[in-house]
Amino acid sequence: MHVAIIMDGNRRWARDHQFQTFLGHQNGVKALEKILAVCPQMGIDTLTVYALSGENLVKRSESEISDIFGIMVKSLRMKKRQLIGENVRVRILGKMSGLPQKLQDCLLELVDQTKSCSKFVLQICLNYSGKEEIVEATQNLIKQGLEITSENIDKMINYPQVDLLIRPGGEMRLSNFLLYKSSYAELYFTETLWPDFDGKELEKAINWYVARNRRFGR
Repeated sequence: MHVAIIMDGNRRWARDHQFQTFLGHQNGVKALEKILAVCPQMGIDTLTVYALSGENLVKRSESEISDIFGIMVKSLRMKKRQLIGENVRVRILGKMSGLPQKLQDCLLELVDQTKSCSKFVLQICLNYSGKEEIVEATQNLIKQGLEITSENIDKMINYPQVDLLIRPGGEMRLSNFLLYKSSYAELYFTETLWPDFDGKELEKAINWYVARNRRFGR
């Protein structure tokens, strides 16, 4: 089962608690750790999280983006051994070139050291755009002299179709996230802000998904 999550609500959570914004992002990382711990037992073998969009990189303040990058580097270094020990393969979706070199080095090292892991796949979307992902797949097909078909684009975007897409935080839109692979995904929206999203909230979403009648256009 492939679950995708738009990790939305860190800044609002911080504001609601009268905290500085970076504490919202720190607690967002803690929420992800909680979710990762329970995914395998809920039948989830692939989890894709929207950590930072291309638009975020341009439109957020430099200080906030710097805080986010610092939190990511620290978290990746702390959790690397645990991810390897738990047989988690990490993949990065998006353009690495727009990220600080220190973060790129951490990500590339983690991807390389977990490439043989097979229990669970964690895909992290950074400097990511769903539209650009489709454009890039199409350009690669042209370069390889292959026909541009939905089947070939599907193969070029090399990860499973999304079964369930979750958006915490109360917003009801996709925000340019996994557009091609979410064609038949079930969409689950909740008012719960991401730092408060835990295993119980994930279980609610899974139970809602299981009760759905997935028709796939039939």
